[in-house]
Amino acid sequence: MSISNESLPIIAGIITNTARSMTTVMQYIYTVSDSDFYNINIKDVFRIALMDVTETSRLENLGIRIKTPENESMFETAEFGRVQHLIMYSLAVRLPFIARQTEDFPLSDKQLKQVYELMIKNGADNFGEIIYESYEGNFKVRKQKNPLPSYSSDWFRRYVYTYMPKFGEINNRNLYFLGCVEAMFPLYYSAMTAQLKKVMFLLDK
Repeated sequence: MSISNESLPIIAGIITNTARSMTTVMQYIYTVSDSDFYNINIKDVFRIALMDVTETSRLENLGIRIKTPENESMFETAEFGRVQHLIMYSLAVRLPFIARQTEDFPLSDKQLKQVYELMIKNGADNFGEIIYESYEGNFKVRKQKNPLPSYSSDWFRRYVYTYMPKFGEINNRNLYFLGCVEAMFPLYYSAMTAQLKKVMFLLDK
């Protein structure tokens, strides 16, 4: 099995769009956590979003208005703007893990590194070294027989408490928001990995 180098931007694009989708879903979660806490099941947001982790247009059918003055004051900031780039980085550094977990993985080690470099070129960034993982470190872990670490929102919580303290204040809304985001990270990672496998299988045809 092998994939041409010309197809590598497609793989990088899936990861980039997944990160963009995750930041959009965060805004839906925060909106639901306000006035619609008891009226909208957050599972519906996840169910629709996870149908295709690369785009969020279906979520508009829920009728949730995320473009509000309050949301803009929270999300239209440089600090939140970095979150997408951080997510991109957090996903990109795990490419070696995705390779290990995929039977007959079609990319060579060189191509895998090229996808990572494309992600960096697309804007993946470890601002403030808030994410403790690195591509090189995970590549070494991949070669070992130890269980792979799970994908979690731990770094996002560190970022919130350091750079977005309004989200870190102890109140029901923030606790709901952070709790849902904690669940969202592994769900998205699993769905993205499955989508990557399908696309790579098609590209290998």
